[in-house]
Amino acid sequence: MFTIAIIDYGMGNLHSIAKALEHVAENTRVQISADPGVILSADRVVFPGVGGIGHTMQELTHSGLGEVASK
Repeated sequence: MFTIAIIDYGMGNLHSIAKALEHVAENTRVQISADPGVILSADRVVFPGVGGIGHTMQELTHSGLGEVASK
């Protein structure tokens, strides 16, 4: 099964993104996760934007996901 990880860094309406992906991508497992292992092992990754990249990058760094997002 194809997997899509949505990076959960504590901002945005991630469940709406997940529902939209599930609707358009048959035979796909959509996971909302802050776990680097889950994110790195997914076939595709969604990095949801919220319009404020400065604050977003601060949250990614604070959560430890900054290194995962840069891979």
